Amino acid sequence: MYKEIDELIEVITDDEIFKQYQKNEKLLHSEELFPLLSKHQILQDDYLRMKEYTKYVCIDETKQKLKEVKKELMNHPQIQAYYQSYYQLNELLDEVTKIVFEGISEDIYTNQWKWG
Repeated sequence: MYKEIDELIEVITDDEIFKQYQKNEKLLHSEELFPLLSKHQILQDDYLRMKEYTKYVCIDETKQKLKEVKKELMNHPQIQAYYQSYYQLNELLDEVTKIVFEGISEDIYTNQWKWG
């Protein structure tokens, strides 16, 4: 059985979908994207810290800035490429899961392992 599992892993890692995902994931660490990701993380941290004190401080400005940076992130071509390849990989893994568990048990609900 371990031989079959190793073969399945090899087939998945050799698949173009997996290779594209790895390539796009590495691009997330580019110097071009790092400042935007850092800005998003800082604003998100600030927002979450301030959210506890909404009785005492207004967080609307921070919330608006966070929304703007998030929109910029989601419209960035590298982020879009990453998410596209991420969802494609998850679809592939979902299909593999269905095949692997097919016929084992009618009680197994494979949709619980949705990756996205």
